[in-house]
Amino acid sequence: PQFVEAARQLAQKALLEGGGDDGKAIDIIARRILCRPLKDVENPIIQASLKDLLVHYRAHPDDAGQLIAVGESKADPKLDPAGLAAWTMVCNQVLNLDEVLNK
Repeated sequence: PQFVEAARQLAQKALLEGGGDDGKAIDIIARRILCRPLKDVENPIIQASLKDLLVHYRAHPDDAGQLIAVGESKADPKLDPAGLAAWTMVCNQVLNLDEVLNK
């Protein structure tokens, strides 16, 4: 639960600071977790994951609600639950990279 909650908190931060710009939000996540911008080959992978996750969570709002409810802190009610769930999983994906786990 703590790992999912940490991913959600980072997703919330990126969404709020990104101001609706997906590229900026992705850059915030990369710089926070990897301490660098994404490489040209990495960015399309993250973009594709985000697109697929948005489709899934918009089609399954109950799944989104369950995901963003994990942890002790509450999800930001100003954010779209499906979008926040998708971004949470994007953050989770980046947090699980070998580069992050083996720093």
